[in-house]
Amino acid sequence: MTYFPDLSDYAYSQWSQRPGTKNVGWLARTHGFHESKPSEELLDLIWDYCTISVTQTRGLHSCGFCSHDESDLPPPVIAERNGQKLLLGSAEIRVFSKTGDIYAAPDLIYHYVSVHHYCPPEEFLIALREGPKPPNQDFFEHLSKLDLKWHRKSPPGPELQHRFRFVKTADGKIVRERLS
Repeated sequence: MTYFPDLSDYAYSQWSQRPGTKNVGWLARTHGFHESKPSEELLDLIWDYCTISVTQTRGLHSCGFCSHDESDLPPPVIAERNGQKLLLGSAEIRVFSKTGDIYAAPDLIYHYVSVHHYCPPEEFLIALREGPKPPNQDFFEHLSKLDLKWHRKSPPGPELQHRFRFVKTADGKIVRERLS
């Protein structure tokens, strides 16, 4: 995954670059980040945004922080919340503040927050709570005004859902465990 410092100017995709958009959650193993155990409210908010794919890509990014067998390809990240599953790592989210700021984050942000306890910047957290959010129409109107392409995510296909899962070991490492 490409690294960008939090709150730097967005520059990842030329097709969805809009003036004033800031990066959040573009993490890399080589750069530290603030950590904090997330609240259920925060996880619910981020999850709702991750159900809407903005700037869908053809590729798939995995988590650079989770361990995997080096002889194997890094696994895709499948997250689950309230019985719903999402494939993460191939799209972005947009978050709009009440003051007009726009934040772009990879949809892996849900995984980073829930598993690795990444703590996004406070102004992003305020925008999550106070700005327009999916599934409200106001959120989709903001996307339309910026001419951003989006779609609702479908659950991952069965070929991805049952191959592995991430587990935390006794020493605190996050590792992939094969299921079949």
